[in-house]
Amino acid sequence: MRKTMTLFGMMLLALYLAGCTKPNDDGDTNSNVKVTTYTPTDITSTSASCGGDAIVDGNVSLTELGVCWSTSSNPTPADNKISTEVCDQPYVCTISDLTPNTKYHVRAFAFDGTKYYYGEDKAFTTDSSGGGNSNYETMLPGGWNMLSPTYDELNLYLIFDDNGKGNIFFEYTNSFSGVIAQGTYTISGNTITASYTDVTFDDEPYGPWVYGHTYGFVDGQAKTVTYTIQSCTSNRLVLKESVYGDTLELERYF
Repeated sequence: MRKTMTLFGMMLLALYLAGCTKPNDDGDTNSNVKVTTYTPTDITSTSASCGGDAIVDGNVSLTELGVCWSTSSNPTPADNKISTEVCDQPYVCTISDLTPNTKYHVRAFAFDGTKYYYGEDKAFTTDSSGGGNSNYETMLPGGWNMLSPTYDELNLYLIFDDNGKGNIFFEYTNSFSGVIAQGTYTISGNTITASYTDVTFDDEPYGPWVYGHTYGFVDGQAKTVTYTIQSCTSNRLVLKESVYGDTLELERYF
């Protein structure tokens, strides 16, 4: 009877210990790294801002931090990944080239040179190609400055009114002359329709024209220009304008 009780007790102890050990999905049962995945933000039809952090408990040296994503749950770096500096925490990465109206899964990860540690799987859905569920009305207001001017440009500014009236200000300058245009705009899906009614050309030093692109403006004449939003985050805006089909990459300056 005593021998039977001892075996039974050993079985209970084994079951208890097995229940207290929850392996990580990389097979590690004694993880010293806790990774947190942040909820994705700034979601557009082709991009999203994702990030996380990693807390080390013990003698573990991390060599890589980042996020990985896929259309399947529990993605790994073998699917898609973007890395950041291991000393820069918390970290946020912008993942791009996504497919519109598609559900994605993302996880933050940490790597110690041998093994990966993962945060929780977070799912998000990109906007439709028409931007139907985008919130551009609240993301756009403010001033945007062109990141990479073309060969004939010094700069290009777009300012979207922040008081809900839909006013827009356009300024284009190069080494020869410039254009200033003001008007109103509306947003439908991912398309901005700007109606410029106040157009002024700088007439120095070569008269009322601009060398190179004028973006369709004529001095004193109204002009409607559409901009297709390629991507929009809190500090970066990519537009395709309708006159020349140029891609305009801008960053927020206020």
